[in-house]
Amino acid sequence: MSGGYIVPRSHVFVKSMLLQLPFEGTPIPAWSEAIEMLLNLLYVLTARGYLLLILLGFMIYITGVSDGLSKTLVIAGIFLFAAGPYILNLFADMAGMEALNLENATMIWYSTFGLADSDLFGILITIGDIEAAVCILTGAILYFTPTSTDLNSRGHSLIVRGIIFLPILAFLHIAPWL
Repeated sequence: MSGGYIVPRSHVFVKSMLLQLPFEGTPIPAWSEAIEMLLNLLYVLTARGYLLLILLGFMIYITGVSDGLSKTLVIAGIFLFAAGPYILNLFADMAGMEALNLENATMIWYSTFGLADSDLFGILITIGDIEAAVCILTGAILYFTPTSTDLNSRGHSLIVRGIIFLPILAFLHIAPWL
C-alpha cells in the first residue's frame, strides 16, 4: 500500500464492538419516566424509610465506630420525616408531574427492593437485637477483665450504649401492634 495507513486487526475489533448497542433488547426509559420513578422512590423513602435511617444511625452508635456518622443518619432521618414529602412534592410540581401519592411509591418500592418495608424493618430490628446483645456481652467481658483501664472504660461504654438502645428496640418490636 503506497502511503496508506495499515489498521491493525485489534483496532477493527474494538471499533466494531463500540458500534454495537450496549443495551440490546432493553430500551432506555424516557427521562420523565426515570424522574417520576426516582421521585416516587424518594417519596416512599421519606414516608417510610426515615425509620431505616434512624435505626441504622442507632445501630452504628452502639458499636462506637463512628459517632459523627450515626448522628448524621439520625438527623437525616428526622429531616426526611419532617420536610421530605413537602420538598419532593415541590420537585414533582416543578417537573410537571402530578402530586406524589403513597400507592405509586409503594409499587415502586416493591419493584425496586423486592420486599415490603415491614420485612426490611423486621430484618434490621433482628440485626439490631443481635448487635445490642453482642455489644452488652462484649462490654461486660471487657469491663470485668482486669487488664487495663482503657479496656475497662471501653467495656463500660459498650454496656451503656447497648442499654440505651434496648428501649428503642423494645418500642420497635411493639410498634406494629400500636
